[in-house]
Amino acid sequence: MTVVVHSEMVLAAATELDLLADRLSGVAAVSGPATHVVPSGTEEVSVLAATHFNQVAAMQDQSLAKGILELRNAAMTLRNHAAQYVGQDLANAASIGTISV
Repeated sequence: MTVVVHSEMVLAAATELDLLADRLSGVAAVSGPATHVVPSGTEEVSVLAATHFNQVAAMQDQSLAKGILELRNAAMTLRNHAAQYVGQDLANAASIGTISV
């Protein structure tokens, strides 16, 4: 079985993941503050409702941050693997050149 790795395609995929993480970061920066609310009044119902909404908003903020981190880690992993493939190919090419027949 032969596996062909095109490092430029792997690097392009890593770039796309980074761009997606950038877009999510931008959306989070803009929409994050809008999802946090202040109570509409001082009575218990308004305070409890606002507290509930803010807890959900905090969970969303955490999930977005985790997703962004995972996208960046995946991109970094792809770049590292592409570099390893290229390095191994260069090492293999050099060893072939040193074989005498």
